Amino acid sequence: MSETEEIVNKKSRKPTDGAFRQQRLPAWQPVLTPRTALPTFFVIGIIFTPIGGLLFWSNTRVVEIKLDYTNCYKYSSPVYLSKRQYTIQLSQELNTTSFEPPAYHYQETSTFINSNWQNPNNISIPQCIIDFTVPQTMEPPIFIYYRLTDFYQNHRQYINSFDAGQLLGDAQSPPGSNCGPLRTTDNGSNIYPCGLIANSMFNDTRSNLTSVNAATDMTFDFSASGIAWPTDKEKYAPTKYTPDSVVPPPNWAQRYPDGRYDADHPPPDLSQDESFMVWMRVAALPDFRKIWGRNDAEPLVEGRWRMQIDMNFNTTLYGGQKWVVISTSTPLGGYNPYLGITYMAIGGICLLLGMIFTIKHCIKPRSLGDTTYLSWNQPGGGLPNNKRLNKPVVKSLHQD
Repeated sequence: MSETEEIVNKKSRKPTDGAFRQQRLPAWQPVLTPRTALPTFFVIGIIFTPIGGLLFWSNTRVVEIKLDYTNCYKYSSPVYLSKRQYTIQLSQELNTTSFEPPAYHYQETSTFINSNWQNPNNISIPQCIIDFTVPQTMEPPIFIYYRLTDFYQNHRQYINSFDAGQLLGDAQSPPGSNCGPLRTTDNGSNIYPCGLIANSMFNDTRSNLTSVNAATDMTFDFSASGIAWPTDKEKYAPTKYTPDSVVPPPNWAQRYPDGRYDADHPPPDLSQDESFMVWMRVAALPDFRKIWGRNDAEPLVEGRWRMQIDMNFNTTLYGGQKWVVISTSTPLGGYNPYLGITYMAIGGICLLLGMIFTIKHCIKPRSLGDTTYLSWNQPGGGLPNNKRLNKPVVKSLHQD
């Protein structure tokens, strides 16, 4: 075969002559005129404005109490919180003349509030006691959250710092490399659960609420069951590790004798610890809240209530704050005024622009051209007539 025939038979890079490859498919190319553009503004405004109003009205039905207890450890006797340390959102106006601000103080104790935690090392536990007023009865469902500020869970190394197989119960030895420096100890012992996320788990524990000024003793319970997503529960199973084959993460060590698991203090069953599952779902922003408990059946009546919180999580090391948040919800969600405001703002802007452009068009309309002269309204869709397409294709060359 000659060199000329090899060139001819070489595969061509020219795309085939089809409607798709040559971009000749039918397409909708609208021409925006006042008759088509102005109704669009009004339609968007008419739809968005009432939706925003509904969201904002629903938001006003939420009752929410937020309390900052970061500095509770400084006060051994009760002190009132300053106005910047608490926020109360009500569905009715707050009577400030008879309202008693929240107060807190701390005491030392040797028993964790969480009954599943023991204190074999006899450490002293600072416990914050918070008294606060519920100005109006809160209807169920009622949720309690913890809120952290300036805590960044969105770093790539932090997000990946866990071993999925280990959480599913596999006795990984050693754990996966994603756990990084918290994979094993200096003497080679495997850490369970490994990784930065588990080690930094928010470990303040709370009590249920008890009434302070009621005629009869009342309590209000928050359950830690049902706070994790069903899909998250599928990621955890009882571990196959034996107590002597693993050690707890460094920040968990004080809860175990000499910082090690044993027969009386075995590794935790993470498949039953929904608070751990909630923590392992990392937050995108440094200011976040995570669910701590819920009560779906009972109302929280107005009055003065008390809560104890074991202060195990130190936010002062990095300059952050920790809050406790008690909130109701509506069918449209929890307290979030910004969504309704955004919808109303967009709807209002569209209505305003629609009216301005309508007045402008009525007073001094702009002359429009004849759209039939647009290129895509011409025969062939406005594409240039390429005469080369009609030429026959040479399949081979004659040899000399």
